[in-house]
Amino acid sequence: MVEQITLARPRVDAGLILRLQRYRNLEAVSPIVREVAGQMAALAETLVEPRAWRARGRLDGVDPAGTVRLAGGLTFHSRALARKLAQAAEVAIVLLTVGPRLERRAQEMVRNGQLVEGLLLDTAGWVAIDALLGDLRRRLAAEARMQGLRLTGRMAPGFSDWGLEQQRDLFSVFDDASVSVRLTEACVMLPLKSVSGLYGLVPRVAR
Repeated sequence: MVEQITLARPRVDAGLILRLQRYRNLEAVSPIVREVAGQMAALAETLVEPRAWRARGRLDGVDPAGTVRLAGGLTFHSRALARKLAQAAEVAIVLLTVGPRLERRAQEMVRNGQLVEGLLLDTAGWVAIDALLGDLRRRLAAEARMQGLRLTGRMAPGFSDWGLEQQRDLFSVFDDASVSVRLTEACVMLPLKSVSGLYGLVPRVAR
C-alpha cells in the first residue's frame, strides 16, 4: 500500500546554493551575488511544495548474482542493490518531489533575461530536495528503530549497475496512487526536482 508522507517546507541555505555553483570561498563571493543567492533561497522556500510517497513490502529473495525479488512479483537486477539488501527482510520504496512551481519560476526568469537569478533559483531547488530527502530518511530510520529494524542507505535506478530503465518498474509500485510525478520515455522524472529510491529494512539481529 502506498502512503503519502507530509513534509514541511525546508530551509534553503544560500551558502549551499553558492557551493553547488562551485564558489569554494564564500568570503570572496561578491556582495551582489551573495545577495541574489539569499533572495533566491528565500523565494525557493515559498515555491517548494513537498510531496512524498512511500510503499513498504516484503523482500522475497536476493540472489548474489544481482536478482532482487519483492513480494508481488516485482524484480530488480543489480549486484550493488543485491549486496545492500543481503540482510534485509523488507524494503521501503520512496518518491519525493518539490513540485513544479520552482522550476517554472526559474525557467520564466531565464526567459526574461534574469539569468543569474534563474540559475541560482534552479540550484536552490536541488538544495531543497536534498534537505527534504534528509528529513524523509530520518523519519524512516526512526520508524525502523521503533520496529527493531535498521535502515540501509538509499539506492535508485541509475546508481552503480542498477539500470535507469528499471525506473519504470519502480514507478509501477505507485500506479494506483495519485502521485504528481511522471516518468518520460527516457525515464526522466518530471518535475525534474524529484527523486526516487529504495531502502532496505534490516532486522537488528540479521537473519
